Amino acid sequence: MGEFIRQVFQNTPVWVWAILVTLIVLGANQLRTRVVSRYSVLIAPVAFLFIGLTAAGRGPVGFVAWALALLAAAAFTFFVWQPTAGARYTPSTDRLSLPGSVIPMLLMLAIFLLNYVVNVALAINPALQAELLWRVGPAVILGALSGMFIGRAATLFCMKRRGQSAVIA
Repeated sequence: MGEFIRQVFQNTPVWVWAILVTLIVLGANQLRTRVVSRYSVLIAPVAFLFIGLTAAGRGPVGFVAWALALLAAAAFTFFVWQPTAGARYTPSTDRLSLPGSVIPMLLMLAIFLLNYVVNVALAINPALQAELLWRVGPAVILGALSGMFIGRAATLFCMKRRGQSAVIA
């Protein structure tokens, strides 16, 4: 088993490790309190949306499963969960004061890890691509994770219109 894991890691392209390091750095930055433009909270979720689009491209069924899970999770996060605890919006500067949160890092790393595991499994056994479970299962999970990420960002972005001033997971 150790030899297998070693081979998987050795055969992983360097750019994948660079992405992981970048995600860890971005996530670590979100652990501390910071003041950001309202628009900047949309950057990472939109980037993950495009990453998800490519990962969900395992056929029309996988894409539909991904899109439905993303929409459902984003809607739930935006309309029900509304994770803005501790965030403050300053209208005069159009900026948000965000307390540190581990949630963005966990979401980014979960999306990365699931994509990594799925791609390793498909590289080892390409026949899995034909299995409905392998097209739908990961797509639903990735869609739900991306949806939570997008819903959280949309909730923060819309604090101005909702009149919220304090109430970030």
